Amino acid sequence: MTAGTGEWTGLFGRSSLAPTVFDVTPDARPRVREWLAAQHVATAWTRDPHAPAVDAWAVADGGVLAVARWTPAAGAPDADRALPSGLYLVGFKAFRLLTAVLAVPRPVRPLPGEPLFDLDALCRAHRNASATCPDAVEQAELLATCTDRRTLRLVAGALDAAAHARPRVVGPEAVPPSPCPRDRPPAAGTLAG
Repeated sequence: MTAGTGEWTGLFGRSSLAPTVFDVTPDARPRVREWLAAQHVATAWTRDPHAPAVDAWAVADGGVLAVARWTPAAGAPDADRALPSGLYLVGFKAFRLLTAVLAVPRPVRPLPGEPLFDLDALCRAHRNASATCPDAVEQAELLATCTDRRTLRLVAGALDAAAHARPRVVGPEAVPPSPCPRDRPPAAGTLAG
C-alpha cells in the first residue's frame, strides 16, 4: 500500500493497481466485511482453479473485491499477474461512502482525479439501491472477473468512465428513439408496409 496523507490511510490507502483502487488494511478488513454483510447489494464471485477466488460487491460507482490467498499450480497461466490476496475498494464514490458509514476521517480535499460528490445524496442513493437491479448485478459480475492486475485496471477504468458519463436526459414531450426496430412504423415498400 502506498503512503498517503491524512488519518484515513490507517484504514484505506491508494493502491498502485489503478487510480480509483484503494487497499483496505488488514486491521480494517473485518469492519468492511461486517458492513458488507449488513448491506443489500449485488454480489458475484469467481472460482477458477487457475486463478485466485474473488468475491465482489457492487457499491456506488465501483465496489469491494475480496481476493483469496492462492497458490498457483505448476504451469498455471499468468500466476505472476494474479492479484495479491486482500480486500480492495474500487471507485471514488465507494471510497467516500465507506469512509462516511464507517465514520473514518476522510480527506478534506478531493483526491487527484476525484470529482466532487454530495455525500448525503450518495448515502441516499446507496440506501435506495437494489441488489437485483440488472446494472448492479452486471457491475458485481464485472468486478468478480478481476483475478489479475490488468483486468482490475481495465474494470476500474471502465467503471470510473461510466460513473462520469453524462446521463441522457429526455424531456417530457420528447420520445426517445426506440432501440427495437419492430417498434418503429414500417418503411414504405417493405413486406409489412
